Amino acid sequence: MPEKLNFTVDLEDGIFVARCVELEITTDGLTKEEAVENLKEALDCYFANPDERLERRLRGENGEA
Repeated sequence: MPEKLNFTVDLEDGIFVARCVELEITTDGLTKEEAVENLKEALDCYFANPDERLERRLRGENGEA
């Protein structure tokens, strides 16, 4: 996993939304802290199996959840 990724957290309609700037990964939470923790978990999942994700993209599939 890269050493550093940038993210933003915005309050939208009463929910905190955390977005990774470099990747198209977005999560939310009832608190800012919860949104950031959810983003960390999503990024862990994203980087867990990069070979499978690359193979899907090469086949033209959208392997992102």
